[in-house]
Amino acid sequence: MKLDSSEFLKALFNSIDRISASIKDPMATKVFQIIKRGEYELLSEHRDLLVYMYINKVLGLLLLQERSSYNKLGAFIEKILQQRRNFLMHLEGIVQLLNKCDVSFIIYKTLRPVPDTPVDIDVLVESDHETLRALNCLKRRFNIEIWGVDRYSIGIRVPELKEFIDLYVKPHIADLVYMDSNFIIRNATYLYVKEFDIDMIVPVPSPEVEFCNILAHSIIKERLITLNDILSLFSYEYISKKDQILKFISENSLNISYAIFLNILDKPLPAKISYKEWIQTLAPLMRRSYTLESLPYFIAGVHKRVRRIVEYDKRVSYMRGFNR
Repeated sequence: MKLDSSEFLKALFNSIDRISASIKDPMATKVFQIIKRGEYELLSEHRDLLVYMYINKVLGLLLLQERSSYNKLGAFIEKILQQRRNFLMHLEGIVQLLNKCDVSFIIYKTLRPVPDTPVDIDVLVESDHETLRALNCLKRRFNIEIWGVDRYSIGIRVPELKEFIDLYVKPHIADLVYMDSNFIIRNATYLYVKEFDIDMIVPVPSPEVEFCNILAHSIIKERLITLNDILSLFSYEYISKKDQILKFISENSLNISYAIFLNILDKPLPAKISYKEWIQTLAPLMRRSYTLESLPYFIAGVHKRVRRIVEYDKRVSYMRGFNR
């Protein structure tokens, strides 16, 4: 199976139509009205909506309209567009480099239906050995800085690109694994991306698996749901088999996470996940071997781990700065 980014666009507009009828956040409703009617100039008079779109990571929706539609926001839109283009160029170079080095990898949680520029590039590799291969491969081309090392991931900064890359062996929060990496890699496909003058094929998870990735990442790791997350999940659902999504949700012990997500539609966004809800999502994972095997690493530095989790709770959201 191969995906085309044009399918994302169709799914995205379908999601906007569906969510518009059920979402309770009045700011989201206003954004959708502007997008659907093409009344983008109204945003220049309502800067609070631009701030809302920024913290909800949906400024990329503005790129769906012809630039001639923006008079007062022209310079702002141009900055968003250039940032997106630079990111895709950097991603294309990194994918080509890893392929050239024969690294077994997929890009996950990074290329979403909403054409927003993500904070970083998430790369999932098959093993610790592949992590070292990927690291050495990147060192051949770039001067890289390692800013964080965990049991299951390495955080890298590429100063010349102003990009951050997270190399994962397993998806985790403070070394507590919450998704089965073998399941993700086993269900890989390819996404054909055509934006601006960029044409590339990127290894990614299948839509059903990416649905689970974003669901788990948002609720279990970040404890935060943005409008981008909601649009992404509804879009992946549109291009997926619903019974397969439900099967994968159950197999990955994400039923409670999914129920929490559905209730988010009644809340202002971004919406935080309470500690009580978070603990409820973790409990079923304790039956999974990949989570249990990681538990000793989490416990070994529990004070550091808990401090990191508490720091997450203080954030309103997490976005890419405009200087990148």
